[in-house]
Amino acid sequence: MDKFMENPWFVRIISMLLAILLFVTANDYFGGKDTGTMPNDMENANTDTITNVPVEVYYDSENLVVTGIPKTVDVKIEGQRRFVEATKRQRDFTVYVDLSDVQIGQHRVQILYKDISDKLKVNIEPAYADISVQEKVTKEFGVEAEFNRSILAEGFEAERPDVEPKTVKITGAKDVIEKISYVKATIDASGLINDTIRQYAKVTVLDRELNKLDVWVEPESVLVTIPVTNPRKNVPIKINTTGTPPDDINIKTISTVTPEVMIFGRTEVLQNVDELEVTVDVSGIREDTEIEVPIKYPLGVNKITPDKIKVKILAEKKLEERTLKDVKIESKGLSSDLNMELVSPANGTVSLKVTGEKDTLEKAIKGDFHVILNMDGLKAGEHEVDLVVDGLNDVQWELTEKKVKIRLTEKENV
Repeated sequence: MDKFMENPWFVRIISMLLAILLFVTANDYFGGKDTGTMPNDMENANTDTITNVPVEVYYDSENLVVTGIPKTVDVKIEGQRRFVEATKRQRDFTVYVDLSDVQIGQHRVQILYKDISDKLKVNIEPAYADISVQEKVTKEFGVEAEFNRSILAEGFEAERPDVEPKTVKITGAKDVIEKISYVKATIDASGLINDTIRQYAKVTVLDRELNKLDVWVEPESVLVTIPVTNPRKNVPIKINTTGTPPDDINIKTISTVTPEVMIFGRTEVLQNVDELEVTVDVSGIREDTEIEVPIKYPLGVNKITPDKIKVKILAEKKLEERTLKDVKIESKGLSSDLNMELVSPANGTVSLKVTGEKDTLEKAIKGDFHVILNMDGLKAGEHEVDLVVDGLNDVQWELTEKKVKIRLTEKENV
């Protein structure tokens, strides 16, 4: 046995076997080709899918536009567990489409990958893409601002919007640019709007059927200003009355120091409002009174300034009329050397029409009134003299005859 082990050929054979075993072991550990025959390898086999892997596209981006390539794909990998797990964890591979030599037009291209171990079986879903390669075009378009007018608070209006900048540059495939019908900046506002809107809005590009187009916009957002106003105008106040004052009370006047107010609302509403009416209840009013009356809002009017007005009511007791007949004319101021003859009225009496409160008139008698003929300074001859009435202060009077005709003669010496 010792002689056999000392044989150089024995040593060589043993060394070669150890070298082969070491090589196989090292090759398997560091990624050697999987033969698929070892029981341990079968036990370590694994399949997994890496989702949402971005797709890179290599093409002339300065002059061409490519559409139809998916933004991401799913990559299915199959092989030994350690390779599968390392690839999924590191994600240091690339999925791409190479269009370096593709011409303008429609094409079906394969989605490729690189930097994945050749020990793995790889499937990409989708494996192909139907693409369109078009000439890149840049064109300038005006931007139209829009927003939902239903969010305006009641009575408010939006004026013409202002957009800054007023135009944007849109880049895309030539056939897509030709489909552009609308370039809009839509204001997204919440709640009811009662003041000017000023905010940035993203630009949206649409075709005739309002489908969104896949293009590049520069700038992507614009500053939109929409003036929001609350139109107004002045209207007069009309005062109406309701109710009936007491029987003995007369309402002389009803007035206000606020003859007109300012109303706010949309223009079409204001055009139909010419005046505002307030109603005053005069029931129970017995004297001069000042009250505050609210103004009722017409439909569509959102504000009134002021929304209450002060109304002044002047009241008095009702006056009655009474005629006192045959009131004797009293004379005074006759010179002692003259005689007076009453020519007209011959009977020396007049009628007196008095006006006043009922209670006062009921107590009035002829003796409360004196109809006076004042002859101070008059000389002999015929004269027309104004009568003067002296009577109660709380009544008014009117004579049926305001002048009398008299004849003055000198007395004869006895």
